[in-house]
Amino acid sequence: MDIGKLNIPESPGVYLMKKNNKVIYVGKAKNLKNRVSSYFNRVHESEKTNELVKNIEDIEFFLTNTEIDALLLENNLIKKYSPKYNILLKDEKTYPFIKVSKEDFPSIKIVRTTKALDIKTGEYFGPYPYGAWRLKAVLMKLFKIRDCNRDMKKKSQRPCLKYYMKSCTGPCVYKDIKEDYNKNIESLKQVLRGNSSKLISDLSLLMNKSAEEMDFEKSIVYREQIKELKNIANSQIIQYERELDEDIFVFKTILDKAFICVLNMRDGKILGKTSTSLDLKNKITDNVFEAIFMSYYSKHILPKSLVLDAEYENELAIVVEALTLEDSKKKEFHFPKIKSRRKDLLEMAYKNLERDIESYFSKKDTIEKGIKDLHDILNLKRFPRKIECFDISNIQGKDAVASMSVSIEGRAAKKEYRKFKIRCKDTPDDFSMMREVIERRYSKLADIDFPDLILIDGGLGQINAAAEILKKLGKLHLSELLSLAERNEEIYKYGEPEPYVLSKDMEALKIFQRVRDEAHRFGVTYHRKLRSKRIISSELDRIEGIGEVRRKKLLTKFGSVTAIKKASIEELKEIVPEKVALEIKNHIK
Repeated sequence: MDIGKLNIPESPGVYLMKKNNKVIYVGKAKNLKNRVSSYFNRVHESEKTNELVKNIEDIEFFLTNTEIDALLLENNLIKKYSPKYNILLKDEKTYPFIKVSKEDFPSIKIVRTTKALDIKTGEYFGPYPYGAWRLKAVLMKLFKIRDCNRDMKKKSQRPCLKYYMKSCTGPCVYKDIKEDYNKNIESLKQVLRGNSSKLISDLSLLMNKSAEEMDFEKSIVYREQIKELKNIANSQIIQYERELDEDIFVFKTILDKAFICVLNMRDGKILGKTSTSLDLKNKITDNVFEAIFMSYYSKHILPKSLVLDAEYENELAIVVEALTLEDSKKKEFHFPKIKSRRKDLLEMAYKNLERDIESYFSKKDTIEKGIKDLHDILNLKRFPRKIECFDISNIQGKDAVASMSVSIEGRAAKKEYRKFKIRCKDTPDDFSMMREVIERRYSKLADIDFPDLILIDGGLGQINAAAEILKKLGKLHLSELLSLAERNEEIYKYGEPEPYVLSKDMEALKIFQRVRDEAHRFGVTYHRKLRSKRIISSELDRIEGIGEVRRKKLLTKFGSVTAIKKASIEELKEIVPEKVALEIKNHIK
């Protein structure tokens, strides 16, 4: 792309980099001209950035008044376009929230995914690690609030079954109850905010009054309501004296992953934690702290108050200024440096984060543990999350084929498998065949699409043959290169003469064995198919009356030598004359 033809403004704003009219990266800048020009006026240390620059075909600009405005716009555009090179948290399940909708006659619902959390359409309470559905049922019973999807702007002909079950007051039909309905909504919100003491007091008075009036049935109803409200009030696990609405946010990056742990405090109670991770591989950002924070809260509700490590304070300065100036949100940011309640919470969050990371990488008998062991034991530069494995299948050089199986996160990715019909020679030279396949696979593959690890089925000879080609292509540095020798399951690492021998019961070895066995299975299947076709063609070619056209028709209809053998004269006559059909039955045994 010719950067000189772009008239880049020298003002704050957001830039959208595009390829084939599709946004592939969104960034912000205090000075757009300086920032955008920096992509093109040098070779970058980061391969990811170099790869991005190669793919840029067009750039669009949005001008803003300040860098703060640029940050908020950048976040909105990342959510809108989900660009390939931006850090972006995927929609995922979260702890349940209770949503009270913002509409006439609000409804109450359970929300389970980050995608559904939209503060424009409702007020959210939670998260609730457990008991959300039970709580919703109790609240509906207490306050007769609807949970349906009916359009409240219209008047329905009749209420639904829940009206007759006395769990809803039927606002879809009875529009004159709006004042009482809204009072119930406010009472419901007070309970969800933890302010149920006044309501319990009012219900106690009504219960006692009903008992005095000998209306014991009504008194029992009030008593049960009080009981339910007290259960709700006592259901949280840790409480502080003052009311808070606060997240304690910590994260840590390890290689190509960012691990996030957030302790959720609502109304002075720790309700639980949210643990998630972000894939940073092939992602580009000037400020990883800022990108991770904004990505997480693009999918989660922002609380009134946030507690973060003092280490992030400078990195998040623009974020803090942007969100605290937004009148609609009025957020508070805290970066505790001395011993205090918030500092204690921060330490608690870090303990949970370390436990989450340990669980992710080190849980026994898991694939992730195996991947970590491969990384540590073999002293790899990167975690072998994507492995491409190659195997040569041939019998005395005939119908020689190669196959490539793929493992992602330790699991077979069959849609990415590839097969190769060997072209180089018709002799059983595995090294030449390996060189051919490696060149065909990687000569045109973009650097960014290279796997973390290339695994060759074989020993030193095969791994050196593969390395020879990768060196010639100038791409040896892009992936780890190893081989697995089947005889003793020895692992060779390119450049090291001595093999690694792993215990047979280790998940690390099993990951390599599975992807190697898959390559072998895939290759043998392809080899047999080619061999079968060659044998069938050879036998058919010897029969008088069968040329290329009739041979193709027979193969298309019957598919295999076994099927042709079993075919009746009548079936064969559909393709060839009776005389030729008799010849086929006589010659193919």
